[in-house]
Amino acid sequence: MNNPALNTATQHRLHDLAKAEAERLRRQAIHDFANETVDEFWRGANAIWQRGQTTAERSATRLHARLARRAS
Repeated sequence: MNNPALNTATQHRLHDLAKAEAERLRRQAIHDFANETVDEFWRGANAIWQRGQTTAERSATRLHARLARRAS
C-alpha cells in the first residue's frame, strides 16, 4: 500500500497544516507581545503619574505652609 500519490497528497496537506499553525502562532506571538508592551507602557505611565501626584501634593503642602508663615 505504498501509493506515491497518496503520500504526496498527505505530505502537502501536512505541510499546509504546519504552515497554517506556524502563521497562527506567529500572529498570537505578535498579539501577546503587543498586549504586553501596551500593559508595560501603561504601568510606566501610571507610575510616572503617581510620582507626579506625590510631588504636586508635597509642593502644595509646602506652598500652603509658606503662605501661612507669611500671613502670620
